[in-house]
Amino acid sequence: MDRIVDQAWTLLLANVTNKRCILRPSMGSEIDLYVPQSRLLYLAESNPAMPRLLYLASQSAAQRNAYVIVRRLSMPADYFWKFEFWPKERAFATLDKIMTRVFSAIMSQAKQGTMKIEGVAVDPLRITVSFRDCVECAGITGLKNGICYYHAGTFSGIMSALINRDLDAFETACCAGGDGSCTFVIGDKNDQYVKTSHDAYVSPHKIGADLVARLEKSLSNAPVRALGNMVDINYLRLVVASTLLANPQLFASTSFDVGSQLGRKLAPVLTKFYGHDGLENIAAYYQQLHELNVEIKEQKPNLGLVISESPECSRNNAGMEMMSFLLGELQGLASGLTKTELTLRESRFEDDNLVVTFEPKV
Repeated sequence: MDRIVDQAWTLLLANVTNKRCILRPSMGSEIDLYVPQSRLLYLAESNPAMPRLLYLASQSAAQRNAYVIVRRLSMPADYFWKFEFWPKERAFATLDKIMTRVFSAIMSQAKQGTMKIEGVAVDPLRITVSFRDCVECAGITGLKNGICYYHAGTFSGIMSALINRDLDAFETACCAGGDGSCTFVIGDKNDQYVKTSHDAYVSPHKIGADLVARLEKSLSNAPVRALGNMVDINYLRLVVASTLLANPQLFASTSFDVGSQLGRKLAPVLTKFYGHDGLENIAAYYQQLHELNVEIKEQKPNLGLVISESPECSRNNAGMEMMSFLLGELQGLASGLTKTELTLRESRFEDDNLVVTFEPKV
């Protein structure tokens, strides 16, 4: 999983340096941001530990890759030496310059959002970051607490790598709660205020995001943010790998079950939107979200699907774990649309396609 995460970071950096790689011949390099949202939010709803696990995984990956990136840019390892003694103005100007030049550029190019350092206090350390058009929460409304755990971990990981200190972050404003932008505060991990605020942030009692209403916005092409409704597919790879990182086999099984639950919930939404029942709704749904192509091969009583150009689908990925949520969602959708209890019989790679067979549950 670490290899998949590091590869996605490398490809995002390549986009900024005009070395963009074409990963999908017909579907392109972007996907509807509902896709990563649905994975993150439904997993977080189903597993109270997921916000913390997601935060830690994204923090670790960002810290590791930020360190590599700044070295590639020939920035000295001691560039922020004795940062705690810097004047406030110098600390703000220097951090802002590096973040804008590199990491904000990466996120803007990938359409994750627009990041900006709003303020820096040196003692005690408080770095305030705003993130407009946040991909993690765009189009979600009516929530009381921030839900952008992936980016909270990413920002604290980047800052930890830059100034060589153990930092944590929490969200003080979120677009999902009606705020104009998401706002994060980053400080020393052993600072009691930061620790208390961070622990409360990654331990939500309930999230309560309405993913059905959110999907209806994407299906009707309603704009959910100024940057548009699309995001680079490497962001999806990052978040999917991050949800699995702690224990790939265990969380792949959990992701499959959660994906199946979501698929069943979405089946009547697709029937209503497309105006009819039928398996063709599956192909239309995934193509409309620019997620993948589906070829349906009915082999009654079984159902065969050939998946092509899925962002997660590659023999180079670490086994089948990256596909777990998608496979579960397909099972739930197919069961709901056919009104038959189906179960996964087989999934295998053929070249860069994924061949899946479902059979009636005995």
